[in-house]
Amino acid sequence: MAVSISGYSQETASADVKSQIEKNSKQMQKHMEAGNLAEFGSYFAEDAMLKLSGFAPMSGREAITAAHKPMTEQGMKLVINTEEVMDFGDYAYEIGNYEMHNKEGMKVDHGHYSTLWKKADGEWKIYRDMVSSSAGMK
Repeated sequence: MAVSISGYSQETASADVKSQIEKNSKQMQKHMEAGNLAEFGSYFAEDAMLKLSGFAPMSGREAITAAHKPMTEQGMKLVINTEEVMDFGDYAYEIGNYEMHNKEGMKVDHGHYSTLWKKADGEWKIYRDMVSSSAGMK
């Protein structure tokens, strides 16, 4: 069975979807830096999954939020750079890069990410997130 989607473009996302995802990312950065874990975690879907380099996948908003607690306690700053967003209706796929800085401003990690966003109750939430550190083993 073939399904035609000729009227739908998979190129880059419509400007409003990309803009909303970038806005969400900036808010997440702000909440992490301020130590607002609940607000930071609110950008993840309840059934989200996070995969970090070298760790088993984490499932659920609560587990993902808890995993970020040490970073907020240490005053870490997250810098997210969206490179590309593709819009698929109620889902959007984002790829980009990130940096983590300690409270003194020194870069302590950097890498790339691949995120699947899901529209839930009219808001974009992170549904699947894969983060690959480029910092290397220490």
